[in-house]
Amino acid sequence: MISEQTSAAPNGDTSVILPGPANSMDVKQVVDLRLKALDKTSLLETLSIDFRDRPTPLPVIQMPINLLTYNPNTHRIRAQRALDPERNKALDSDPFGQTAQKYLHDLLMGSPTDPGKTDPSFEALREDLRDHGQNEPGIITRSGILINGNTRRAALKELGAENIRVAVLPEDAGLDDIQNIELALQLRRDHRRDYSFMNLLLAIDERVAAGHQPSKIQRAFRMKAATFERNVWILHFVREAIERSRADGVAGAELSMRLIDFEADQGQLEELYRAWNVLKGKSPDQAEALKEQRLVAMVLDKSKTDLRLIEADFAKKYLKDLVPKVSTLAAPKSIPGTSIKTAAPSADLESLKSFTTSILKAKAAELSPSLVTSDQLTQATATLKNVDTAFDSALDKAGKNSRVTKRRFAAVERLTDAAESLDLATSAVADARATANFDADDLDDALGQIQRSITKLAQLVLRSADSPAERPGLTWLREAATVKDTDS
Repeated sequence: MISEQTSAAPNGDTSVILPGPANSMDVKQVVDLRLKALDKTSLLETLSIDFRDRPTPLPVIQMPINLLTYNPNTHRIRAQRALDPERNKALDSDPFGQTAQKYLHDLLMGSPTDPGKTDPSFEALREDLRDHGQNEPGIITRSGILINGNTRRAALKELGAENIRVAVLPEDAGLDDIQNIELALQLRRDHRRDYSFMNLLLAIDERVAAGHQPSKIQRAFRMKAATFERNVWILHFVREAIERSRADGVAGAELSMRLIDFEADQGQLEELYRAWNVLKGKSPDQAEALKEQRLVAMVLDKSKTDLRLIEADFAKKYLKDLVPKVSTLAAPKSIPGTSIKTAAPSADLESLKSFTTSILKAKAAELSPSLVTSDQLTQATATLKNVDTAFDSALDKAGKNSRVTKRRFAAVERLTDAAESLDLATSAVADARATANFDADDLDDALGQIQRSITKLAQLVLRSADSPAERPGLTWLREAATVKDTDS
């Protein structure tokens, strides 16, 4: 049974309801007794936090670990909750029940990318607590919910500790207060475990959904407007991919990919956003094609270096036989409030989208083998294997072409840099002459080196030029280096 605790807002409004554990009244009595027992004449331990935009000292007491409960709304494991659908349902229906609390304990110990394995940073925290004890107190509500210190409690429980030091929030702390406190403390630069990438995105999204202004969110998360926009875009992109991956499993079960499946793709997602953002103004279709192809590569666990080889025309160049053509095209969409219609996506883009969706569904089946039939799993595994092999071959070809292109234009880029350096040298000479600090003799050795370098360049370049006389640049090079035609 979940009891509820009503918390008054600063203006006296008591509409903010904070759900609490079944033992919340018992915990509140213990908290009140321990607060009253504090010796007012001695130096008390306090923890200073920003509470409603004002520094506020909170009294610190010691509480039995087993009386307290994990915060089911902690952002630290929000994305990882979907790992176990059954226990996640228990967390939704009875967040302070034994099953839900045990699930939270396991997730707090787990790696963000693979919650089934213990996170090395959790092991480091546990060892630090064993060797040095608890340095900083956690923070609890009056009903014993940990707002800060959930991971520390998990580590202390693993060590068999009986008590934990905690600061106690004011009685009128509401949901918004609690979220602000957790966020402010998490974003401090200390030795606290960072939010994982997806959990950070969810924390930002929660603020957006609550109606906070972007400028306020950016200040709270200590990020620039461009970073905020990128993070919002990435979460929308990932959620859209998850929605496209949904499929029916056995006995009416629904399967899909999860936020946690994109946890390790932060670098790839951020680079995709930058590339898409550059391309969208030039060609929206190409920008969308880039998204589709790089999404498939992420599903196949390709590296950031591999994804850089995937441009908008990657499939057209290297995967012609892999992407099936679609016969039905999407209709043009009308802009709301106008009679203007946007252009329909091209046939190539629709084919890419259909192909990508099939890969997302296959990946969802592979990730949830217990929710699909053996035939579905076999088919999904075969599909992913075939596509993975084709992508490896295509990436190898793209890599070779990229290296050839870089080798071809490397000399051009070097000469362009050299020209810019000479322009800077010209400006430096002009500045020196303007102040009567110039002596041409100072440049003699450097100019001699340039002459020798140009001579070597000319010898190599003019041997491979078909008709140097017809190209002004090559003609100049011949004259500047005074190099005779090697064929004459």
